[in-house]
Amino acid sequence: MPVPRLAAPARGAVPALAALAVLDVLYAIVALAAYERRIGVVTHDGSGTVEMIDSLLGLDELRTATAWLVLLALLVAVATTANWAVRLRRAGLPTAPTAPVTGWWISTVLAVPANIGAALWYRSATAQGGEYMRTVEATSNLLVVAACAAVVTAAVLGIRVVRRTEVDRLLTAADDALTAGEAQPPTRAGS
Repeated sequence: MPVPRLAAPARGAVPALAALAVLDVLYAIVALAAYERRIGVVTHDGSGTVEMIDSLLGLDELRTATAWLVLLALLVAVATTANWAVRLRRAGLPTAPTAPVTGWWISTVLAVPANIGAALWYRSATAQGGEYMRTVEATSNLLVVAACAAVVTAAVLGIRVVRRTEVDRLLTAADDALTAGEAQPPTRAGS
């Protein structure tokens, strides 16, 4: 008997968390490129990647669009993960062991203030103009990258918790079926 797939709520939560991580990395890249363009660090001969993207799409508009995409991905990730957790609780099934869940929650709680702080700093720095932006460039870049790393870490740990919980659920179901004598041990597809 082949190993069954993840339950539907888990199949929704895992890609939503992965999309959140990918879109947040894209947002960080675009935000840093827009910051660099505004302070004039990039070359102005039209040969740089930042200038090419700016001429094709407009970095400020792209930054705004990716910020909205990240917000949408965040809402979808929260909704699908909450749906998975609620269905898991209603079924009376346990989640993964405490350590992975705790790590996920701590990283999620840390990601919120990291992103708020980075957004406020970015907005404050860009509002004060190019010269000030140049003097605080290292801090701005570090905060944006740290906020992105916090979101990616939280998303990856969330994916690990969902997958581990689902694998544990599937193994428990297989053990119960074996104990009852109803099924053969699960095998991997193709073996």
